[in-house]
Amino acid sequence: MAAQENKTPPASTYAQDIQRIQTIVDLLSQKDCDIDDMLKYVNEATELIERCQDKLARTGIQINEALERLDAAKDT
Repeated sequence: MAAQENKTPPASTYAQDIQRIQTIVDLLSQKDCDIDDMLKYVNEATELIERCQDKLARTGIQINEALERLDAAKDT
């Protein structure tokens, strides 16, 4: 049986994404960074940054909604 190639990777946490971004920055900062890998690293970092920005935005919305519920509850 052939392995599935388009498997979705397991979800990562915000902290794991930030750590991977830092690893990529470190790799890109090395003098011997392979030019052929640079685009791959930059694309991966871009995807991770977008995912982190999305997580931050969603978390901010959820926090605001929770605070609004608390305010509404204390007014009743």
